[in-house]
Amino acid sequence: MQREPDLALRCPPMSAQLTMTPVTFGGCFGWLHRPAGMQPDTGVVLCNPFGYEALCTYRGWREFADMLAARGVAVLRFDYPGTGDSSGNEDDPQRMRVWLDSIEAAALWLRAETAVTRLSLCGLRLGATLAALAAEQMGGVDDLVLLMPVSSGKTYIRELELQHQSWLSSQQALGLSLDAETANTVGAHGFRLYPDTLESLAKVDLERTARCAARRVLLQDLNESARLKRVVAHYHALGTQTDLQFFGEYGKFLVNPSYSETPEHAFASVLEWFSAGAITEREPVVEMLAGATAAQIDFSHGRETPVVFEGGCYAGVFCQPRHALEDAPAVLFVNTGGVHRIGDGRFTVLMARYLAAKGIASLRMDLSGLGDSLRRDAALSLDRVYAQYAVGDAKAGVDWLVATGYPETVMFGVCTGAYVSLHTAHAHPAVVGCAAVNLPFFTWDGAHTRPGARHVAASVVYRRAMRNPRKWLRLLTGQANGRMIAIELARRLGARLAARAGAAVEWLLGQRTPGGMERKLVLELERKGVQTTLLYGSLDEGLDALEIHFGPQGNRLGKLKNVDVKLIGKVDHALFSQCSRNVVMAQFEQFLRERMLNARRSVSVRDRGLRVAQVQQG
Repeated sequence: MQREPDLALRCPPMSAQLTMTPVTFGGCFGWLHRPAGMQPDTGVVLCNPFGYEALCTYRGWREFADMLAARGVAVLRFDYPGTGDSSGNEDDPQRMRVWLDSIEAAALWLRAETAVTRLSLCGLRLGATLAALAAEQMGGVDDLVLLMPVSSGKTYIRELELQHQSWLSSQQALGLSLDAETANTVGAHGFRLYPDTLESLAKVDLERTARCAARRVLLQDLNESARLKRVVAHYHALGTQTDLQFFGEYGKFLVNPSYSETPEHAFASVLEWFSAGAITEREPVVEMLAGATAAQIDFSHGRETPVVFEGGCYAGVFCQPRHALEDAPAVLFVNTGGVHRIGDGRFTVLMARYLAAKGIASLRMDLSGLGDSLRRDAALSLDRVYAQYAVGDAKAGVDWLVATGYPETVMFGVCTGAYVSLHTAHAHPAVVGCAAVNLPFFTWDGAHTRPGARHVAASVVYRRAMRNPRKWLRLLTGQANGRMIAIELARRLGARLAARAGAAVEWLLGQRTPGGMERKLVLELERKGVQTTLLYGSLDEGLDALEIHFGPQGNRLGKLKNVDVKLIGKVDHALFSQCSRNVVMAQFEQFLRERMLNARRSVSVRDRGLRVAQVQQG
């Protein structure tokens, strides 16, 4: 039986202004937002940006769809093939061609499903460029909204190259050596474009389009650059009514998903341009509905189905293998920070489909207020999600798997997702295993997601740096913030000493100390028999929390039977690099095979032998 959801999270259907339903078409996954109780005249297809920008803007993009639907517009937002939850991979051939065709397919699907008479395309960054090209290709588009469009493909490619080099330099500064990415590809933060797609993208120039893309065009950008003015003039010359607006909130929108803020003023300007009804301060009330039975994504080793559960509170994607392993537990993936269920670099999608090839089912779900799951209140912060609600949300995911026919679950999470996984394994009796990757802390003892906070690396990084004269030169010349580093390292040393003293007090007097919460958590997992592995990159900052409570590299956990620690080389914290994702995927498969499957089969064989002997003796 599934437990009843918290009443605070349930969305009252009678007061809903709009509905939100998962849909699939042509191998693409999406969401249909539509006003409740009315037939819309206008339909809008939202075209995502590419890669990391799509992760950053996911929550705001969904809120924009809600704003439009609450004002009488039918909205379809979807993932291009090889991105998000849709079928395919980013290294499949001719992505540009396929993405443009998918926008046309989305428009046809929206017209057929909702019978709208007016069609609009709205895109952000590369999605704006794709929307413009698709509108030119398909014709019949009434309105075209281009938010921060990529007007030159060559310029965009150089931008991605610079982003990747900047990130790579930051990893090298920590002393982390990573394998090179696939040759002749370009990308950043875990997403890449491949040669034939790069060739097509390099030819893109919005100043050179051949025909009118739509009856009306709206462009929003940071400023009225010379290039943007030429694009506007070009559209005017093609006979299109073109308007230009200022996108002043770009710097708060396209940032780390944990800190991204919805650009209220920019979106309000678009709504006004659409003449989409009065702008109100009240947040739309959303009712999330289950998708049609036929809504599914097929791939070579299985099938994925969008699911809505707990009274329309949570959204997820259930991945079923074509040939399931008998008695294998299911895997539950939870969010990392503010990233929705696909994970950084689309890691959890790739992992889920990889596991399906091995016969293992999985559910990747969004915690409340993240991705597509409903928020508990309008002002919900990321810290509050993880500090108060995340474990309860994950338990609801385990309950859904149990009700679906999987009595045992293995948790998997990265960073904050590792924290949620560990505590869910402790709290839910159906959880029999847990893989926590780059766990940053064992307990939530304050705000951990402060925007703009200066990063302090793992202590091992600074211990290595002390042997490097160039690092001392940076410190002495003020290029590194020595005061901030010293304060943080002193805090860690104090925490380490306090933890050791607390352990001694508990052993001598039996009194509970603050550090005892971490030890109790791990010992309870051991007692329950939950197979637990803590996986860390060799220079990950989470190693400090591990050392504070359990000694260097967790050596005081060595006597435990069910809990272990592994340090892995060539793994960055967020798994942005392809080599990181590959090695973690291999480690998790090994964990499932050796600790969850082979061990259980051995026990099952011994149990059967014991029962046969007892019968023979009887």
